[in-house]
Amino acid sequence: MASTISPPGPETLPSPEDQQKAAEQLLRRLPSLPTVSARLLGMMGRADVNLKEVSNLIISDAALTGEILHMANSAMFGVRSEVRSILQALAVLGTEKVKGLACTVALRSYLGNALQIPALKRCWRHNLATAVVTSELAEWARQDSGEAYTAGILHDIGRLGLIAVDPAKYLTMLDAAVGVSGCLCDHERAAYGLDHAFAGEWLARSWGLPEFICSAIRAHHRPQTARYDEIGGLINYGCRISDVLGFSAIEGLQIEDDPLEEFLGLIPAAQRERMNINPRELQILIASRVNALEA
Repeated sequence: MASTISPPGPETLPSPEDQQKAAEQLLRRLPSLPTVSARLLGMMGRADVNLKEVSNLIISDAALTGEILHMANSAMFGVRSEVRSILQALAVLGTEKVKGLACTVALRSYLGNALQIPALKRCWRHNLATAVVTSELAEWARQDSGEAYTAGILHDIGRLGLIAVDPAKYLTMLDAAVGVSGCLCDHERAAYGLDHAFAGEWLARSWGLPEFICSAIRAHHRPQTARYDEIGGLINYGCRISDVLGFSAIEGLQIEDDPLEEFLGLIPAAQRERMNINPRELQILIASRVNALEA
């Protein structure tokens, strides 16, 4: 039945003003983030944050501390000796990577029981995969991989917000989008009056996230305009490459272009030759890291 549904046409989509009103109504219905998680996200825009301040905030939440230590000791990072404290995790992994792990824990708890539904769990795995891929791309582009991971895990907070408000409604929309041409954002605008990129930027600003993350969230489904080695470009490619590697939010999504080859073509030739990237090996690597974060 879903394959007979046509994607909404441009004339049926809401105006920017209507999207703004829809975003305001959506925000009023969203469940609040845990206090510690909200404060931690607020720290992301500050340049003067020190390790001790981040550590003290995280350890004030025992559950968050346990989850972060569990992830820090996973195969995702391959640390040589057990990480036993948040301060040690900050020293070994770096502040940005620990912030990214904290965001991962906070957003996963934000979705709650919705993750028990396979189609909605697929959305979460797309989010994880995008974070992992974006981090890997940042290393290839010689940028901060921890910052890239954090931006990647946050790139779909609008989608996660839509799911948190009404999991059943988002599931119905996903089912209708399977096998149908057109961007998922078109279906979201028809169902909610806004798409997840618009909702994500709104949430990011309401949570006090840095401007570069807010802008990257808003633009991650637009035609590529940012440099490949800037956060906006890394997220755009990370999201698209995740789809190609089998981590799309829509089951069986058919993709015609090759964003991985496109990204590699932007890297200087000498550097690209040294990397010797195999797409199949990359898929296995990303899957193993996503599974490690879910374990």
